[in-house]
Formats: sequence, C-alpha cells, structure tokens
Amino acid sequence: MVSKESFLKRVTKTSGCWFWLGELNGCGYGRVYMGKRRIAAHRIAYELWVAPIPEGLTIDHLCRVRHCVNPDHLEPVTQKVNTLRGEAPSAINARKTHCQKGHEFTPENTRRLPDGRRVCRTCRRAYKAKRRALGLVP
Repeated sequence: MVSKESFLKRVTKTSGCWFWLGELNGCGYGRVYMGKRRIAAHRIAYELWVAPIPEGLTIDHLCRVRHCVNPDHLEPVTQKVNTLRGEAPSAINARKTHCQKGHEFTPENTRRLPDGRRVCRTCRRAYKAKRRALGLVP
C-alpha cells in the first residue's frame, strides 16, 4: 500500500477538493500503479484516511469532480446509488416522477419493459384507444 506521504506528493489541496496531479485514466479519474495493477487514486485515498471499502461498494465523488481525492468528498455506495446520483441520461430518467404528459409514475400506472424502461399505462391506454378509433388496429 502507498503511504500517505508519498500519496500526497501527487496532490494539490484546496479548501475543498484535493486534486490528483498524477496520471488520469480516459474518464478523468486518477490512478496509481501498484506493481502491474492500476488502482483508482480516490479508492486509495479513502482507504488511507477513512477505512477499507466494504465489499460490493464503489466510491462516489460527492463533489462530482472525478480527479478529487479528498476523503471528505468520497462515500462508499452501491453501483446503483452511484449511477443514480450522476447526470447520465439513465440517471436523469430514473429520477423522473411523472411521464411526459404529467401522469405520475406509480406502481399501478407504470409498466416496466424488459430493458428496464418505464411506460405510463394511462398514456398507453389513450394511444391504443386513438389507434382503435382510427381503425388502425382491430
């Protein structure tokens, strides 16, 4: 394991984030080589200053800065929680509480497709009724 002193040689501390100055991967996360293995710098920081990362959890950057290694900005969470906290389209859609027409996504009004997408049952019924009225379906 890396010592705190050697780790901090590759960090610039500010009043908020601690910026990793070493190598970054293609997604902007810091990384450290330990032998032939590459380990995320934020994971090492968490383990050096806080505690071992519980099995099955990933580290979320609460500050949303990928090359930040400030242990106060890091939290172990499940991959699902980490994804849903982000700004990717899947996270944005998962946070929606209503369909495009304004109907609430409730268990009774929501159908899950095999790929995980949600369909509003109210809108689906209206769509089918309109197609029947136009004679497009039997």
